[in-house]
Amino acid sequence: MTEEADQAPRAVTLRAIGMACALMPALAMWVVQTELIWYTGHSTAISLFFHVTTVLFLIALINLPIRKYWPARALSAGELLTIYVMLSVAGTLCSHDLLQVLIPMLSHATYGADAQNRWAELILPHLPSWAIVTDRAAAADMAVGNASMYRREILLAWAKPIAFWSVVLLTIMAAFSFLMAIFRQAWTEKERLSFPVIQIPLILATRLQEMLRSRVFWIAFGIAAFIDILNGLNFLFPSVPHIPVVRVFEFQDYCVERPWTAIAWTHINLYPFVIGLAFFLPTDLAFSCWFFFVLFQVQCVVVSALGVEELPGFPFPNEQAGGAYLAIGLLSIWLARRHLAGVWRTAVGGPDPLDETREPMKYRSALIGFFLCWALLVGYGVALGGGPVHMFVFFLIFFLYGLAIARMRAELGPPAHDLHAMGPELLITNATGTAQADAGNLGAFSLFFGFNRAYRAHYAAHAAEGLKIAQSSRVTARSMMGAMAIALVVGLFSAIWALLHAIHVHGYSGRGAGYAFSSDAWRRMENWMNFPESARVPASVATGVGLLFTFFLGGMRTRFTWWLWHPVGYATCSSWSMSKLWACIFVAWLAKSLITRYGGAKAYQNAIPFFVGLVIGEFLVGSFWGILGAVLRMPVYHFWG
Repeated sequence: MTEEADQAPRAVTLRAIGMACALMPALAMWVVQTELIWYTGHSTAISLFFHVTTVLFLIALINLPIRKYWPARALSAGELLTIYVMLSVAGTLCSHDLLQVLIPMLSHATYGADAQNRWAELILPHLPSWAIVTDRAAAADMAVGNASMYRREILLAWAKPIAFWSVVLLTIMAAFSFLMAIFRQAWTEKERLSFPVIQIPLILATRLQEMLRSRVFWIAFGIAAFIDILNGLNFLFPSVPHIPVVRVFEFQDYCVERPWTAIAWTHINLYPFVIGLAFFLPTDLAFSCWFFFVLFQVQCVVVSALGVEELPGFPFPNEQAGGAYLAIGLLSIWLARRHLAGVWRTAVGGPDPLDETREPMKYRSALIGFFLCWALLVGYGVALGGGPVHMFVFFLIFFLYGLAIARMRAELGPPAHDLHAMGPELLITNATGTAQADAGNLGAFSLFFGFNRAYRAHYAAHAAEGLKIAQSSRVTARSMMGAMAIALVVGLFSAIWALLHAIHVHGYSGRGAGYAFSSDAWRRMENWMNFPESARVPASVATGVGLLFTFFLGGMRTRFTWWLWHPVGYATCSSWSMSKLWACIFVAWLAKSLITRYGGAKAYQNAIPFFVGLVIGEFLVGSFWGILGAVLRMPVYHFWG
């Protein structure tokens, strides 16, 4: 590692790119089978994809004897990390919140139309025929299953929508690539953000031998692996005892009367891998996450006690979160304002330009590329039936969300982030209402649900982390950006193939929670058309409250070093992921606080192998159960989801 660090930055190697591309179809099928078909593992629902981390660990493990006996043929740390970055980028496309939603959704509008819901009159006339599957037989084959995608009529039915949405998705990913190229220097060199999510991949690529020699690593590895082995056997053979890590304590057993019933859904989970990941979080973020979650519970109890029931949705937690994400995106721009001014001066040839030699592209190219992609996306929305103003505002909010998520991950690295059910279209319809909305806008908004249902595997974050990994591994940013571009194209086609193949075999109609997403957008559009509403002023006010309160938290952090409450904790406190992770984050925060307080930096460094062991032990055994279930075509134990 020392020798590599002393070398000048090098380009990524063709060997690393080839290995990553060769693995992408297999990993795409792994994700589709475990997340969508059998619902036995949800790698892309957490910040650090466990299917990619497991593959990185195995490749790095195999690389150790090669490095010892055939050092010239061994993979360098930079090559290992290039493979990790490319596989992670590809994983965002076949994720639980992107193509897994979009692909079934494109056929369900046709398949789900019947006399009762009247979708043929309410919905289908407002959707361009080239953007969805209009062949009812092809739509039925996907919904019911027991079919094959390798037929001429199926391929023809899917050709136009797949071509169009591939262009849309690649344009979105290109826009975020340009955006992250603009912010790279500000985040990695000027602010020196810590990028906690990539700390374990960096350790696996550069310090694996050290980890394997550590006794505490193997103790933690054994604990996590034993729990998952025992619980996996218990799932198959109930007579085998198990060690509870999910719903260890449920509030519903004790919160049986008002106002406490408002938090009866709360429970305590103790996932070993989350405790391991959260150990690498900055202490103030970990504190803010569980603190604001507890504060959210108090808010729910107070609302219930006051009997505020005449206002549906109050206290509007999703809307508050949406405002918080917008504020974090705007704060990201504000904190980088001097750098962005330098970017503009450099792009237009002004005085005092920034150094572009280490950047993935010229700033002029990045700015032109970003705004061109934005214009193209607005054009795609207009082609789908939306109005130019609505589409412009939609993608403005969408880019602020993406920037916020990338910033959250770069600075603080929460183990998961989702923002369910609060896409840009909902902020817009809350503010304007649907009573006077054009049906074309509603149709375009519904089609965009395919990449706006939630934001757990967002490409912007992985792009920012990829550029940080390039800096850490002495790989040129330009070549890493090229590798990510290749990963997007190969990963896109791998994900489309895996999804079309698997869903045509297994179907999606009536197969459980993982398949319900295919109808969500169209049911929502049906409600919009049947029950038009005026503007939801209280919901929009809640968004404004969330935005202003986040500005307050951000301002206090920049002004006072002692301020503990981070805006990311508030933004994520009411999310699905935080309801599952808050207790794990509390345990990790408490452990890290005690270790650093009474043992100092040395004790913290000595503790790192233990928490890495928790993550790798659970990822390895959990991945085994997921693969076993996919191979044997049966439900198995899943450690997360």
